Amino acid sequence: MAEKIKEEVEQLAEPQQASGLVDGLLTEKISRRGFGKLLGAQTVLVSAALLPGCGGGGGSSTPDPDPGTDPGTDPGTEPPVVEPPPEQELTRAAFLATISDYFDWPHSSEYKDRFANEQPFFSDVAIGVTPYARQIETALEENVVSNVLGYFYPEELVTREDAADMYVQAFKIPTATSNPLAAFTDASSISASKLESVKAIVAAGFMGGNSATTFSPKGTLTGEEAKSILGRITSTIVSPVQVMPKPGTTAPRRYVSFKTPTDGAQIYYTQTIDGSEPGDPTTPWAFWSNGVIQHQYSGTGQKVVRIKTVAKKDGMQDSAVREFVWDVFLPSNSPYEAKLVHAPTSTTPAVWKVFNPSENLQANAYYIEGSTGGIIFDFLQTSYRGSEGSNEGMKPFVDTLAKGKPYIGILGHNHPDHAAQVGSFVHNGITMYMSPQNKASVGTYGARSVALTDGQVFDLGNCHVTAWQQPGHENGLVTIIINETGWVYASDMWACNRPYTADTTQYSGARSDLMLSLVQQLWSNYQKSSTSGVVSELTNAHQDFPVGNEAALNFIKTYQNLIDYGPEYTWPSIRGARNRMIWYHNGDLDDPWGMWHDKNWIANEVGGSYSATSVDGILTQPTAAAGYPTNATIDYNVADGYKKYSVLSNIEITGGALVGKDVYWARPASGVDNKLPNKFDPWTYAYIINVPNGTGSIVFKPTAMSNKITSMKVNGATLAQGSSVTLPVGAGTQITVEIVAPDGSTSSTYTFTVALV
Repeated sequence: MAEKIKEEVEQLAEPQQASGLVDGLLTEKISRRGFGKLLGAQTVLVSAALLPGCGGGGGSSTPDPDPGTDPGTDPGTEPPVVEPPPEQELTRAAFLATISDYFDWPHSSEYKDRFANEQPFFSDVAIGVTPYARQIETALEENVVSNVLGYFYPEELVTREDAADMYVQAFKIPTATSNPLAAFTDASSISASKLESVKAIVAAGFMGGNSATTFSPKGTLTGEEAKSILGRITSTIVSPVQVMPKPGTTAPRRYVSFKTPTDGAQIYYTQTIDGSEPGDPTTPWAFWSNGVIQHQYSGTGQKVVRIKTVAKKDGMQDSAVREFVWDVFLPSNSPYEAKLVHAPTSTTPAVWKVFNPSENLQANAYYIEGSTGGIIFDFLQTSYRGSEGSNEGMKPFVDTLAKGKPYIGILGHNHPDHAAQVGSFVHNGITMYMSPQNKASVGTYGARSVALTDGQVFDLGNCHVTAWQQPGHENGLVTIIINETGWVYASDMWACNRPYTADTTQYSGARSDLMLSLVQQLWSNYQKSSTSGVVSELTNAHQDFPVGNEAALNFIKTYQNLIDYGPEYTWPSIRGARNRMIWYHNGDLDDPWGMWHDKNWIANEVGGSYSATSVDGILTQPTAAAGYPTNATIDYNVADGYKKYSVLSNIEITGGALVGKDVYWARPASGVDNKLPNKFDPWTYAYIINVPNGTGSIVFKPTAMSNKITSMKVNGATLAQGSSVTLPVGAGTQITVEIVAPDGSTSSTYTFTVALV
């Protein structure tokens, strides 16, 4: 059929609304392709790579689209948008964008919720093609506009009645109790579907007529007029509460945060978890004092969470009361599933994400297969049920992926959601590697496993995997990197971009200054392991989509900022009554939706106790206080202690190799020292650098623990933080590094002696 203009479609639609049909179409939601087919018009389709949930099913042999990026993010960019002059008439797209931008709704391609509903769409709006497409689709998801007719007509000028309707839907302006349109001679020309909205906005005093006697419903709206109306609304009534994650979803965990764009407004809520109607919202909520509202599957059947909210501010009308509903539920006894995230090539391995939908913590394991063998990394949450030789458990499922090819296991760390199926493999003859700390802590499985060495390399034929240890989250935690591709797989390391569970991972097992040093060294080791010198992809076991360098560097920045700025850089945990938190993302730190806008957001829980001036227990202390070996003589936890850092956190050398020390981060556990060998220790001040015979110079890059140091000198010459210097070397050459702390008086001197080998 020929495509109808917007007005024709609306005129045809209105008489049929009661029957559930619009121009012959069912009014229920239908699929993107269904709209195009039923409307009989060309549909502008966004690539499946842009749609959450379109990346293949469990066990599929087809890899995720563009596996190096997450399937929820479009690979293109928005077309350039030129803001219209204030006096210019607004298109429907430009007008709706003013509302979306005010509420700051994140688009579904930005937030990484694997349980989200499919993004609704208009057939004539496409991300990367249509100006303001993201704002249009976010407003559609928020029910400000409807896609029941299929089209949005983004380039048409917005009419006054359309603008009135969008304002009323967005701000939940209450229905008029009387008829405010009696004075308008053209009231009968207002579309039936927009009439109640026009009445509501006129009765509220936010929008008037074009004259004393005409409303001009089909007239247009300029940018200046829209700004004026929006200003009247937002200065009179508190904007309604918005919520993330989006309601109407089913997931094993829903950790909810609220937001209102009205500055200074207090949000109140009330909730029920049995599906019953909540009472009036009376409990105050604020992001930094209350954290997220937590709901997690408890194994007792489906939990229907209903929350009512309202926002209030003195001198303004209360917002409309809104209600949101989620189902918190897990299937029982689900089979294991796998998803191919990297297809194999002659020089790179296949990588499968392995998971079980019945696990409430929703961790992932990874099966990596090269040309001659494979590695299964991590072992999920469902308890091992089989005896030795049994075909039950995760091991038989991985066998279906391996198809007879030999493989080994590497345990990421010994927490229940990552280690429960270790026995399924050890009992059935698979060689299991784990850190010395985990080998000592997992009982009989550990006794039958092999202790990893830090930096151990595994040959899979056409690729090599290097395993590195990192304390903080758990003493025995191990991460791996595929050298040829630069893909890192981590087990509760590098934090997590899964905001629908408010996953702030705990890193309280190591002092945060030592954590900064060891993380910087780990990152350097990744770059050395990677054939290209680059980490091209990084995946945490609790991530749904991989990230890259930016997220990892943000992780490091959380610790760096804590060292640079001290206690003021900590916040209460957003997971409620847990440890304190250090936070980094690319937006406003006071924005509770930063995690929904930025897949590279980082929030790490660091432990310890806090006051306005000190961070007891979180930073390094002298030996007597710490209870394990350290050469530190300063307690950095006292008031302004963070200003006393005159130490290095990392040394990078090109052309030589540092001979490191044993670095301890905690007391011994299970009879095993918590230490890493051959590391740079910030509080050891004399080192040897091995340099190959015939090498006449090295590139030397020292990194100070604090970015706020007063000065750093290498062999007496000032060197800026982040810079390197080329130095001539020979047998016995001594390199000195002198650092003066941010307090201007505390100082340290390191000596590095060159040995030719």
